[in-house]
Amino acid sequence: MDPFVQFTYNLMAKNLMSMEPGEEETERLRLEYVTFMKGVVSAPLKFPGTAYSKALKSRATILGVIEWKMEERLEQMNKEDSSTEADDLLGWALKHSNLSKEQILDLLLSMLFAGHETSSVALALAIFFLEGCPKAVKELREEHLEIARRQKLRGDCKLSWEDYKEMVFTQCVINETLRLGNVVRFLHRKVIRDVHYNGYDIPSGWKILPVLAAVHLDSSLYKDPNSFNPWRWKQGNTSAVAHNGNFMPYGGGTRLCAGSDLAKLEVAIFLHHLVLNFRWELAEPDQAFVYPFVDFPKGLPIRVHRIAKEEGED
Repeated sequence: MDPFVQFTYNLMAKNLMSMEPGEEETERLRLEYVTFMKGVVSAPLKFPGTAYSKALKSRATILGVIEWKMEERLEQMNKEDSSTEADDLLGWALKHSNLSKEQILDLLLSMLFAGHETSSVALALAIFFLEGCPKAVKELREEHLEIARRQKLRGDCKLSWEDYKEMVFTQCVINETLRLGNVVRFLHRKVIRDVHYNGYDIPSGWKILPVLAAVHLDSSLYKDPNSFNPWRWKQGNTSAVAHNGNFMPYGGGTRLCAGSDLAKLEVAIFLHHLVLNFRWELAEPDQAFVYPFVDFPKGLPIRVHRIAKEEGED
């Protein structure tokens, strides 16, 4: 899974703070994030050598790097001869928001964490599920070949927003990956009023952890819930009743993940280039497990074969 993590991390680091992929500073920050992630859900034992202690140290290092980038950017913005402005979230927050320094630090820390970890898992799961469903890969490739043909006709080599809106089956694949894979295992919520549910009383003020798989794998809502079936999401198909009540891979309501559309866009663009240029299969059997986060014990090793442009063969 490391290539997926690196891909999504580099994308977020570039868009949040204009950090270039491959640079020493960018890679050093990524390694600190790996340590930070390992301690996020560990036992809160603040002793030297524990995962929690290492995570706290890495968090402080990450915040230090972000703060240094912020000060560097402020210095650039204050220069009278500064004629260029970095097109990233840090620059926007410093110039157009009323957020305090601490709030910007927290925002960038959270966005870098949320913006690359779950997306990399979604990419790995899509690769895994599609490898076991050749029919879906075939339909996905046909959809993207048609998009590529339209690009060629208009003399453009870049994807447009109109191209993205034509990725109908791609969205079915993404939805099914998120439903079956359950990238986010549970949500943190607080009860704001007394609730009586299914014979249970949940008092106001209690904290609850809704487990999303309990909904996404419910056979009363999804036919054959443990099967990868992207066609269930096609318009008019009644095997998936998708609305906020029973499909919530990114939460829902006022706490819906603000980056959900960006995450889907990431996966769609990745799949576009993947299915047009490569075939793949598992190099050895592997299976996702879910503690503490969704992961593959062997890292999901795959063999990749480039598709020749004209012959469509290796």
